[in-house]
Amino acid sequence: MKIKKYDQLGKRDGLPKDLQKLLEKYPRDSWGEDVLNGNWVAFWLGRHSLFRKISTSIHDIIERKLDSKLSTESFLRQYSQLMSLMLKNLDSHHAVEDNYIFPKFYNKSKQFIYGLDLLENDHLLIHHSIDNVVHAGNKLLSLGLTSENGNLIDNLGKYKVINDKFDTLLKSHLNDEEDLLIPLVNMYGEEYFGLGH
Repeated sequence: MKIKKYDQLGKRDGLPKDLQKLLEKYPRDSWGEDVLNGNWVAFWLGRHSLFRKISTSIHDIIERKLDSKLSTESFLRQYSQLMSLMLKNLDSHHAVEDNYIFPKFYNKSKQFIYGLDLLENDHLLIHHSIDNVVHAGNKLLSLGLTSENGNLIDNLGKYKVINDKFDTLLKSHLNDEEDLLIPLVNMYGEEYFGLGH
């Protein structure tokens, strides 16, 4: 299904209005422990929490390096480990969603097909943003290993802009994904979608 230009990730502010009806009925503050601790929901939200934590850690080491509170060696080591963890886990997470999770929702919630297509389209945009992060990150790592600290700091400021854009897209997507799928689980339960154990 074709995604409207103004609904694209980075252009929208939350889910489109017509996809928020179920969220209005089941807002975040009403998501009960029985839903949040469900076998699938708890695992899925745990993955989202991991991405948010890694993102925060990357932001933190960038700020610490820019403030001269972290050695170049420590920054390069931590950045490389954190970004590798992010990319590896995000790729497999999106593959599972696209190939296993979303189809289960497609089959049971026809009125939200546009929303599911929107989330899949988000994955494409996020992975395009990842390409930019990886390219800039590799340049940063190369500079850190071969040049003076001043060059690294100059380029780190530029890299921060690219990373912040990726971070904004990712967190917006995670929120929208939760705002679409958790109300559906709230309404019908995990087993309805073939997700419970």
